[in-house]
Amino acid sequence: MQITSILVPTDFSEDSYYALGHAIEIAKHRQCSLTILHVNHDESMLYHYLSEKEYAKLKQGALDDARIELENLVKRFPELKEISYSYHIRRGIPYVEILDELDKNPVDLVVIGSHGRSNLALKYYYGTTVEKIVRRARTSILVTRTPEKKQQS
Repeated sequence: MQITSILVPTDFSEDSYYALGHAIEIAKHRQCSLTILHVNHDESMLYHYLSEKEYAKLKQGALDDARIELENLVKRFPELKEISYSYHIRRGIPYVEILDELDKNPVDLVVIGSHGRSNLALKYYYGTTVEKIVRRARTSILVTRTPEKKQQS
């Protein structure tokens, strides 16, 4: 399989960081580019409860927070300095935006964590985001699962 480009969606959860670690290793080994995508959830329903100024501030704050998190990834993953990578921020429903990103900017591989920030039971999260991407994407998908931590006795 020829891999020249990889997309890694992230919600800044441990599972998405685990997936990013795998993607970085693949990108280093294959000498390919890596795109990191974060989707800010659509908070438009809050528009009805906040003033325009408060809503704009909230929206900009979420964008700024995401940008800071993405810029700081190189501290957590110094290996990023060894590969060609970029990051994007989109706003909306995560699986819709991820699929739209794949349509507009096709890649050879998507690496995504099986659980997200919501950390709901696997059947609930997997059925809402990851499964929708797996079912609809026209590219290869690697779904990673963070190893369970051993319980202290």
